[in-house]
Amino acid sequence: MSKSVLIVEDDPLIAMDMEDFFESKNYDILGPAFNVADALNLLKDNQPDCATLDYNLGKETSVPIADILYNSNVPFVFVTGRMAEIKRENDLPSAPVLTKPVHYTEILAHFD
Repeated sequence: MSKSVLIVEDDPLIAMDMEDFFESKNYDILGPAFNVADALNLLKDNQPDCATLDYNLGKETSVPIADILYNSNVPFVFVTGRMAEIKRENDLPSAPVLTKPVHYTEILAHFD
């Protein structure tokens, strides 16, 4: 049985690259979601086994998605190009944070 991963990434090229990587590792893909609304819509009908969340989604952050995943015990990682933007005390201090550019195997290491 394959695992599913929710991909939340506002850069279409990175999202496609992540999708290709996870598919090559036999993951079913939810998304990619490019914003919070898209991700929340996907989560209404699906619970992924894990998720990768771009922290900064333009004018919003992925924290609302992280809250739902955290409360559902779904492992996830934040991925960001701007580490300084993450306010650790407010944004789930236990969540792993990886800095772009990231090797996707680093993300995978948090799920296996």
